[in-house]
Formats: sequence, structure tokens, C-alpha cells
Amino acid sequence: MKKVLTVVFAFFCLVNASGLSLRVKALGSDFANLIPDYETDLYRNPQSLSTNIVGIAYDPFVVYDFFRFYAPMIVHQAPIALTVTTRGFGMTGKYWMNYSHELEPYENTWESFTTQEYRIEDLWMFRVGEVVLNIYNDLDYSKINNTNAANSRFIDKNFEYIVKTQYSHQIKKRLNLDLKLGLGFYNNKWETDFYTIYDQCINIALARLGLYCRNISSVNDFTSWYLDIGSPISNAEIDSLPFSVYSALLDDETAFMWFAKTLVARLGFAKALPIANRGFLAIGVKNALLFQNTETASEELNLRGIENTLSVPIAAEYIVNTVSLRFGASFSYHFQNLRQAENNSVYTHDIVHGLDYGYSFGLGWQPHKKFAIDIYNNAYFWHVKDWAIYVKYLF
Repeated sequence: MKKVLTVVFAFFCLVNASGLSLRVKALGSDFANLIPDYETDLYRNPQSLSTNIVGIAYDPFVVYDFFRFYAPMIVHQAPIALTVTTRGFGMTGKYWMNYSHELEPYENTWESFTTQEYRIEDLWMFRVGEVVLNIYNDLDYSKINNTNAANSRFIDKNFEYIVKTQYSHQIKKRLNLDLKLGLGFYNNKWETDFYTIYDQCINIALARLGLYCRNISSVNDFTSWYLDIGSPISNAEIDSLPFSVYSALLDDETAFMWFAKTLVARLGFAKALPIANRGFLAIGVKNALLFQNTETASEELNLRGIENTLSVPIAAEYIVNTVSLRFGASFSYHFQNLRQAENNSVYTHDIVHGLDYGYSFGLGWQPHKKFAIDIYNNAYFWHVKDWAIYVKYLF
């Protein structure tokens, strides 16, 4: 069975992008790497290890589960996030699992669905002198077990693991060169009690090169920009590609792939102005361009996907006594061009584009210079389960 999957929604909500602190989520995920933020900057430049922190976060989010073969489903998940950093060692990551069981009765029969998922996203940092080693783990394992009254079973397994390392070099003051290299291991398997329908394995070489610049006049007055180019570098990015990476494989094939047959180029810019020395107002621009060129193994179709998202984010942070008020809004234009062709003849050609907007809100409370709490809401203010909280101690 061949899967050519066009993803309408990202497998993970954008607000759950790896490495974003609750503060940056509240100000807007488009400002990641642009607004100075210690926890988020660790993913961009772990060489900046300079503060001793112990932190724990409850960070719920929503998953659009497209791997259920009978119907997509919205799943609420709540990972626990940990952060520990010193000048010589650091780690930050999320760990969680999801389990669900459904029993669906019919007139004279029944059918059950059991879903298990385990996820790890973490970053480990080690410093010896001026040498820093950074190791990222990004793992997702899911298993769906479908059983009916006749006691026949269908099992759908999906394994995704990326390990990567990072090197950051200061070219000159305020300008850094950043290189990420990684290797992904993917396995997609669907089997019954009697035979395996498909068992596809892919090893993917990944890389991304970028420039980052930040000019800070004061805490609330700064200018930042970045430019990077390369492959998708996380499971979330690969899962949300226009066409599935498995589309190029036969049902029982193992293959090696460069860059997931995808090129991504991103740029971002932000300028912040102080508000009476109590906060800042920031405005920025971000553009992400994606080009994917792959094919189907059995149908011999060439698959080409082009996506571009242009965003204009706005954020404000204002401090009242020990409380920080944070608000973000983003206006974006998204363009998608998907084409399937056979022998230079276009088979299907779809163009989709549209405008969108979003907003975010959060609070920070720092009653003591060594203790702080951040909270953030990613959905509905009146739903307690949608509020995330991060507690940290600086020592």
C-alpha cells in the first residue's frame, strides 16, 4: 500500500515547536531566536550556557492524529518539560506518553481501537573548557491496535528518531554561524495476524546552516535577525511536509535519503522599542520557503510541493511590580503549490493560498530574583487544562 499524504494541518501544533519557552510562546512563536530568551536561546546557541537554572513545566498542547486509519482525531497531550543548566552542563527536554482505548459496539458485533504513543524531545549540553558538545534527541513511537469481534487484528506502528549535533561559531561580535547535522531513522509498519501489509524503513541525512545576529542596547531595546537554509531538522517538520517521506518507497523497502528530498530557507527580523523602561513593543517579519521534490515508487509519479509562509508578528511585554504582562499577535499569508506529474504530463495540480491570524497571551511572576513562574494559554482562557505553567529557580 502506497501512501501519498498531503498534510492540511501540521502533525503538531505550531505553538508546540521544539525549544520554545512559555515566555516566547506568549509573545509569539514567530519571535523564536529573535527576542532574547535564555531557555529558547539554548536551542539556537547552547554555547551561551551562563546561568544556573532548575525548572519544570507542565505544557499541554493539541495533536491532530492523522495516523489513525479510520478517522483523524484531536488528542490533548500534556508533557512534562525539564530544564537544568550550569556553566558546564545543561539539559532541557520534554517527556510524555499518550494512551487511549475505544470500544465501538455495532448491532451484532464490536470493534476496539487502542493507541499508545511515547515521545522524547531533549537537548543535552556538555562544556569542557571552550569546547561545547550538543546532542539532540527527537523520538516518536506510536502503535495503533485495531481488534474486532472476529478476533482479527490490524496493527499500525510508526517509529521516528532523529539524533543531531550542533556547532556554533562567533564570526564577530553579535554575529554567529550555526551548523546542525543529524541522522533520522524512520519505520512505518502495518501488519495483520497473518501477514505484513507494508514495512518501510528510511535513513535520512539532515543538515542546516544559519547566521544569527543580535544587537542589544538594553533589555528592552534590541534588533535581531537570522537566515538559515537546509533540510527539515525535526520530526515535527518532516511529519508536516506536503508529501510523506514514505511515498518514494515500495511497501517493503529500506532506503537512504538526503535531506528528506526537501530544501527549507528561512529568514526573520525583529526590532523592539522600550516602553518607559518597563517593557518593550516588538514588531518583526518572518518568511519560510519550502521546496520538496520526490516521487512515488509504484505509480512513477513525480511529486513537487512548494510552500511559503510570510508572517508579520507583533509582541508586547510590560512589567507591573513583579508581574510581566505578555501579548502576541501574528498576521500571515500562506501559499501552497502541489503538483503530481507523469512523464512530463501534469496529473494533478493544486494551488491553495490564504490569509490567517493568531494571538497569544501569558503572564510572568518573579517575586524574588532567584525564583520565577511563567504561565501561558494556547487555546481557550476559560479552560484550565489549556494553561501551561513553568516554575524555575536560579542559583
